[in-house]
Amino acid sequence: MTRRLKLILAAGIGVAAIVGGTGVAYAMLQGDSASASLRATGKVGEQADGYLGVVGSADGSLRAQVDAVNIKRRAYYTDLAAKRNAKIEEVAAATGCQLLSSKVQPGQYYRLPDGVWRQREAGQSISLPSYCA
Repeated sequence: MTRRLKLILAAGIGVAAIVGGTGVAYAMLQGDSASASLRATGKVGEQADGYLGVVGSADGSLRAQVDAVNIKRRAYYTDLAAKRNAKIEEVAAATGCQLLSSKVQPGQYYRLPDGVWRQREAGQSISLPSYCA
């Protein structure tokens, strides 16, 4: 499964290059500002499944913003999965590996498959799930 996830992720990067800087694929892989802004609040974090999650409780407005980002991500994952004959969950997990390793900044939250929210410390690297290796 590890090799398959790497192939799926590599395919996603290729799609972003083909798109030429426009559309959901580019936003997903280059890091859209909505996701970065939400992570910076300390109330939202990246999850290993490739989606944003709410850390603790949140008001309706924040949940709506997270849902809007996740809808875009799901559309990207669905499109790429269809193109690569893969499961949506595989594409999401492969992208989740990339997001955890490259987008979560010190002080921001992330959640691994064990379901526990963690805050990244300065100088700390995130211990990625085994399927990311």
